[in-house]
Amino acid sequence: MCGIFGYVLKESNKEILNKANIFQSHRGPDGYGYEIIKVGDYYIGLAHQRLSIIDLSSSGSQPMQSYAGKNLLCFNGEIYNYKELRLEEKIVSSAGDTRVLVELLSRHGTSACEKLNGMWAFAFLDQTKGTLTLSRDRFGEKPLYLFSNSEGIYFASELKTLLELVPGKFDLNYQVIGEFLVQGLTDFSQASILKGVFQIAPGSNLSIDLFDSLNRKSENYWAPKIIQNNRPLDDSIEELINLFQESVNLRLRSDVPVAVLLSGGIDSSAITASMENILSPEKVRTLSAVNEIGMDEKEHIDSVNYYLGSKPTLVNVNPDANEALKLMELAIFHNDMPISDFSNVAHLSLMKKAASMGVKVVLSGQGADEIFCGYKKYVGFYAQQLLREKKYLEVQKMLINFLFNKTVINQFKLSEARRYLPFLNSDLNILGENMSCFAKVPVGLQDSMKLSDRQLYDLKKTSVPALTHYEDRMSMANGIEIRLPFLDHRLVEFALNLPESYKLQKGWTKYILRRAVDKKLPNEVSWRKDKQGFLNPQANWLKKEWKPIVKEHLFEDSIISGSGIVKKENLAKTYDYFCQDKGNIWYRSIFAPFSLEIWLRRNMEKINL
Repeated sequence: MCGIFGYVLKESNKEILNKANIFQSHRGPDGYGYEIIKVGDYYIGLAHQRLSIIDLSSSGSQPMQSYAGKNLLCFNGEIYNYKELRLEEKIVSSAGDTRVLVELLSRHGTSACEKLNGMWAFAFLDQTKGTLTLSRDRFGEKPLYLFSNSEGIYFASELKTLLELVPGKFDLNYQVIGEFLVQGLTDFSQASILKGVFQIAPGSNLSIDLFDSLNRKSENYWAPKIIQNNRPLDDSIEELINLFQESVNLRLRSDVPVAVLLSGGIDSSAITASMENILSPEKVRTLSAVNEIGMDEKEHIDSVNYYLGSKPTLVNVNPDANEALKLMELAIFHNDMPISDFSNVAHLSLMKKAASMGVKVVLSGQGADEIFCGYKKYVGFYAQQLLREKKYLEVQKMLINFLFNKTVINQFKLSEARRYLPFLNSDLNILGENMSCFAKVPVGLQDSMKLSDRQLYDLKKTSVPALTHYEDRMSMANGIEIRLPFLDHRLVEFALNLPESYKLQKGWTKYILRRAVDKKLPNEVSWRKDKQGFLNPQANWLKKEWKPIVKEHLFEDSIISGSGIVKKENLAKTYDYFCQDKGNIWYRSIFAPFSLEIWLRRNMEKINL
């Protein structure tokens, strides 16, 4: 896990590589390196900030040359199955995952990505072919931004690095801003909040031809096929247990301490239980965020730790309003764009504590809700699918089961449902004149979609990209690597092809996962009916303690209103309704523009407003 930066220019620039190593040092505090190589008419500069996880010796330093000396790799991430690939390719037995990757790419080209089980963003220079390939893992766990202008091409692990180091100013992308403000979306597409800056698409390679005027060619190396598997439920449970255990096993490969983020929910608890199949209970370290106001999952966290005998660390994330505001500003800086929820700040605090304990690798449960239908919305989407198929009795039976089981329907919130049911949205339109180009993107169940298609849509566009975005930024701000066992591509493909009834059954979401961990966890965790998560008083802060600064930022000398992003009058009315508890206004309707204003003020010298 590291940071990378690079360029393709007509002139060499050592200074910018040194600046990138300093600016992104939080991603790689254990060392840095750079190389400048000329291919054809262009200089290729590569800078690498190292976080040592596998192969801690200097032999793992980057940029790394292939054994033949013709190719160069600058790599951020982990290839979990590097040991198997090392044996298969007969690479020297002491090689770490970076060495295995550079040799694999040298031998097989970009088709080697199909063999990889891991997370990555890399730049691979093939001097013989005259190509520079930028690649990103299947689910975009690792970031990679690209910007080009008349001078050449720049790329980096973080958007703020380009904002800081590339000469000139950037224009804003109002479509991306609208998706964030109105729909609560982050990374819905490859476009960024800065016009002209794009992310390499997850599951794809972008090859730049250095011999042909930097001509670019993009290719996808992964696209899951959805062909429903109708194997018996018990057989599918057995396969799930084996796949999940293997995924966790691979993600425990490390030469430094590993911990797990334990929230008290079924997903992180399942990871903790699987870790104990390999490590002794006292070696399983759990990290959990708690607070003093009872808005956490401490009861369930304690239950899992006691049941499994794991070694817990509880981090009290309970800042006062003033401290919370400072932490929010820091989280916005590291996030590469505004944040829409204070949970990002809680995660940043948790990662800071983990770093102070010497932990460098943390496993997290992100992805489980998307592949096993854990969110409340999936019940509604499945009901829509059944209605389209005219299976009225099945709809009725399913909804009755959820109603009597008190698991989903009883937790319905109108303010949250508006995102998927726009006809319920009665909020004032806060968008200003410069947002006229903004077009809402579809977030509901589109006409041609089945439930598994909608799950894949969440994996690629509306959910997982945002989650992996903030987890990467908040963890790497503290030099910590996040690993996600539920996003092993084999497990994802397996889950997408399960019958809907295996995921939503008898009034339960994630039914097959609950069955798979039933005997490994306390009953009150594996068959939980509620889904609370880590809460915080962000709504009250916006209404009370933060009110003076919210008014100053949004209404007195506001960039977002002065630049035509929002209508000040309508936002003011929305805020008044919110403070008076009128109109069922969701806190994010205020939190998001407030966060955007903070981000703009920090970066205003580099942005055309």
